[in-house]
Amino acid sequence: MQVTLACQATQKNALMVAVQQASFYHTPRGSCPPIKDEIGKVKRDVIVEYCQKFNRHMSHYALRGQIIAYYNSLRALLDDFPTIRDTFFMVGQRQENKELRDSNDGLKNDPRSFQPRPRRLLSADGKVFLNLWFIPHPSEVLVMFKTLPEKVAFRALKLTLQLIAPLHDIVAYLFSFAKLGNCPACFEFPLSPNPLRGDWGGTEGIGSELQELQKMIDSLQSPQDPTLVSQVLLLQREVMFLQFDAAVRYLIRRTFLAAGNTSAYQSVIDGMYHGLPSLSNSPMKSIFASQLSLPQPLDPQSLQAFVLFPWRAFLEDGGPFPVTSSSPDTLEYHMQLCFCGLSGHDLKVAHGELAGMQLLMEDVLLSNYHTIMEGLPEQQATPDKNTQPDLSRVPGLRSQFQSSPKASKLLGGPCDAVMSLALLRSFLVLWKQLEVLKEHWGQLKLQVQDINSPSLHKQFSELYGTDILYPSMKAIARRMGKEDEFEEILITSQSILPPKGASEIEIKTQQLQKLLENLEIHMIQEVLKKVNREITLVVSEKSKEQHTLPTDLWKHQVMEENFSIIRPQIVENFVQRLLENYQDGGLEVTFRKDHLEACLLSLGCDVMARERSNFESYSMCYEHILEHVRQKLCQKEQELDIIRRGQNPPEDKAGQVAELSHNMIMEITALRARLTDLEEENLNLKKQIRKEVQEEYEALVQALFVTCLHIKEKLDENQLNLIQKVCELIGEVRTEGIDNMKSLKKKWGSARPDEEMKENPAKEQLQPLEQDNCGLPALVRKLRSLGHWRLVVQQAHFRGQLSRAEKEAVQTKKECLNIKLMAEREVVLFRQQLLALRQALARAQADNVKMCRQQENQAQLLKELEHRVTQEALHRQQLDLMKASSMEKLLKDVEQKEQHLQLLTEDAKRASKLGQLQQKKIQRELRQVRSRLAHERSVKLDAFQWVEELQSQLNDAEQSSTQRNSPGGLISQAHYSLSSASTSSRYTQQHLLKTQLTGSKITRIQRPKTVPIKHTKRTDHVFLPNVADAVQLPAFQV
Repeated sequence: MQVTLACQATQKNALMVAVQQASFYHTPRGSCPPIKDEIGKVKRDVIVEYCQKFNRHMSHYALRGQIIAYYNSLRALLDDFPTIRDTFFMVGQRQENKELRDSNDGLKNDPRSFQPRPRRLLSADGKVFLNLWFIPHPSEVLVMFKTLPEKVAFRALKLTLQLIAPLHDIVAYLFSFAKLGNCPACFEFPLSPNPLRGDWGGTEGIGSELQELQKMIDSLQSPQDPTLVSQVLLLQREVMFLQFDAAVRYLIRRTFLAAGNTSAYQSVIDGMYHGLPSLSNSPMKSIFASQLSLPQPLDPQSLQAFVLFPWRAFLEDGGPFPVTSSSPDTLEYHMQLCFCGLSGHDLKVAHGELAGMQLLMEDVLLSNYHTIMEGLPEQQATPDKNTQPDLSRVPGLRSQFQSSPKASKLLGGPCDAVMSLALLRSFLVLWKQLEVLKEHWGQLKLQVQDINSPSLHKQFSELYGTDILYPSMKAIARRMGKEDEFEEILITSQSILPPKGASEIEIKTQQLQKLLENLEIHMIQEVLKKVNREITLVVSEKSKEQHTLPTDLWKHQVMEENFSIIRPQIVENFVQRLLENYQDGGLEVTFRKDHLEACLLSLGCDVMARERSNFESYSMCYEHILEHVRQKLCQKEQELDIIRRGQNPPEDKAGQVAELSHNMIMEITALRARLTDLEEENLNLKKQIRKEVQEEYEALVQALFVTCLHIKEKLDENQLNLIQKVCELIGEVRTEGIDNMKSLKKKWGSARPDEEMKENPAKEQLQPLEQDNCGLPALVRKLRSLGHWRLVVQQAHFRGQLSRAEKEAVQTKKECLNIKLMAEREVVLFRQQLLALRQALARAQADNVKMCRQQENQAQLLKELEHRVTQEALHRQQLDLMKASSMEKLLKDVEQKEQHLQLLTEDAKRASKLGQLQQKKIQRELRQVRSRLAHERSVKLDAFQWVEELQSQLNDAEQSSTQRNSPGGLISQAHYSLSSASTSSRYTQQHLLKTQLTGSKITRIQRPKTVPIKHTKRTDHVFLPNVADAVQLPAFQV
């Protein structure tokens, strides 16, 4: 935030300086006359120079900010793995002093002493790569390369960012991958010795990967070249991301779908649509790109798109707000998102596929080692005979790879890491292209949107094996000369396996070519189908007898309604009218000017009539649509009004609703109080029952206790009596024994008779003491039983007091609850009264406001009325003046119009006289024509009679000839000639009549051709009422 604020402040100050400079150069100084061109050129140069300088400064700040962000994120990642941080990385301190060993001289090998790595990423001049594992402090990044020139410092900062960005992504990927298969409890104790499991990498796997990365950098041709190191790191990051993407997107999904585990398949699909895009280099669209999208074939990051559509390509690739980019430490979240819905067993399956992906990458490197070695320079392409290639330095190959039998033959020589990484990246891109085309081909073959069920996957696998995989493998085997061996393996194993020695790149390339061929064939077939469909539509439109528009050809696929529109005969009518009167001069056709103008006029009339009909039909359709929409809107508004009326009661019933709600609230509170009382009574009854039972049993317990005490006392007395009796028996036996011993001693003699006599009195004194001691425990027991008895009596007394106290407490609680209920009821009543008073006050205030507004409105209306009255008075005066002036003008105009009317009446009289003369002339001509036609009619009738007589004579001749058996060919020919002659004469008569009629029409005033047919017929009947009858009569007689 501090850097951002500093940048904004710098920009603001710089803009102010630019404005001041521009205004300074704009104002002329001294007596020199200002030259506009030179001043404008100077201003432009100053602004351009400032913008370029400001852009360079902002670029430096932006680079330093990104470097700090990446280092902070890397430091936060390493805090979760302190072992990795302490083993591989060197963390810088604030304002640490750099020594001589932290420069280029620190890289010199000295076998006599151990030299730590320099504490710098690049050298002071930014040209030598020193230590990738050093993490400087942010304060050091802010002053990094400050003493260098501007361009050199920019290049050094750019190299630093190119080095640290892929390193951060690689470390984040390794940490995230190690956390994929571990339980959440493993991350609560990161300082434990083994917090991660080894099957997903663990701490050992991360350490080995970082060591392999350092070995890869050391194996480069110039490991101190920062450009080459950054290229290797970028390739390594792309290969890691592409490998994970291909495994999740294709291998894991295919495995779950083939096993029938649809839930895991769907879980992976849902997770990868959100997690995998952040792991790719696909551009992130801006929010403004939804309105201005780039055309489909173009790539937003391509040069062609930037040249053709620069602004749209800019919006597609981030847009004008790059600050909204995501933080660099979200890689773990997106990787976990891909597998978040899987169970423990499904996670093991996914881990197996990821491990298989790693082995596949190793196989690709082994099978294409010769292509890697061919790309090396000559000094490395021709190694020594005794040396062998060292594939342990190839990225992705770990310690287990070195133990494989294939790799053991290839260890020991140099190998280009850049070539190997580029090969892996091209293989993964080829694989993604193949999978995309395969999925599209399967959707086309199965006619489905997605292959998301085990049955569809099985069908797709069978189709793909027979149509694509088998021909591809057969072509590879034919190219390798192992076609027979491939067929034998296919027959024995009943499965399509690639031939021995074929690399994965060749297999996938051949499948890709076969898929492209099939898709091209499918596209050609679809185009042919579309062309044939269009041709059939065109042919069907041409073959239609109805004169309608070709709407089937114009209709889109979305349109479902079928309707026909009459084809307008505008062009045909125009051509027909135009060709009615023309002069054909061979290569040229000439028209009269008036005829062409009349045809064009009729064409314009037809076009306008067509447009009018289109407008009427469109307007009617639009009106119907609007009417339908209005009806729908009215219906919706009515429904909304009904709902609102049902929800909001009218104002006159507000009081009733308030009373009902108040009564309901009171009833609810009373019911709640009654319910609490019943619950308390129930509890009290239970307690009382328990106490009664306890009291009943207490008497029994006390009686049992007393009997137990009596029994115990009797047992103690019996025990004491028994002990006394035993002691007495023992004493008697002892006395008898002593007496016997004395008698024996007296009889046999004894050396100590007095001692035994001395012991007997002491023993006799001890016996009563022992008897007293035996009586003491009995007294103690009696005292204990008495104490227990007193305790039980006191407990019973205390229980009685406790029950009485509890009853009193219950009674006081009831009284307290009753008091609280009454207080709550009073509070509710007071609140309702307060609310009613507030509502009354609000109504009064509203009425007061309405009255004030009405008074104001009335005052305003009065003012307006007064103003209107004054304006009307002024208006009347103006109208009177205008009426007076207008009356004078009208009188003058009337006089002029009367004079003009007299002139027009005289002209009309002259025209009427001329018209009468013309009518008389026309009537005279009509009489002449009618007499001529009557004469011609009589002549033609005579001719027809003569023809009939000749025909009758011919018939008589034919009958006589048949009697004489003369040949009929001559008679038939004569009959044919006579009939043809009669028909020809009839045709000539009709033609003459028509030509005469048309000639008579031509003498009249010609009308325009746009007059309808009905109108022309009507004019013929008006002007020639008897000519038509004269023409029709002979035609009917013939």
